Amino acid sequence: MARYRIYFIIRDTDQNSFFNILQLGGINNTGDRWTIPAHEAINGINAGLWEFYILEDRNEINVKVVFTELGGYKLVATGMGYLHNLLEDLPEIKLQA
Repeated sequence: MARYRIYFIIRDTDQNSFFNILQLGGINNTGDRWTIPAHEAINGINAGLWEFYILEDRNEINVKVVFTELGGYKLVATGMGYLHNLLEDLPEIKLQA
């Protein structure tokens, strides 16, 4: 199973009241930026193909898939005493046209 660090997110800016992550991204070994749509990351995690994590105070926090009250799935990273989704604290980048 491949393991990838998440450095930044791309979110849906059309939805003001709900934080919706569209894509996750990171930096590969050659220094190039990569992104993956959130739904593909969810499918890959559920299939056991990939693991994703973030760093918080030099500690790895795994990204997990959770079932929402609205009937869908979303990615979350919680731990280290934090109750909110730490993915929301990552830097945001804009989609390039």
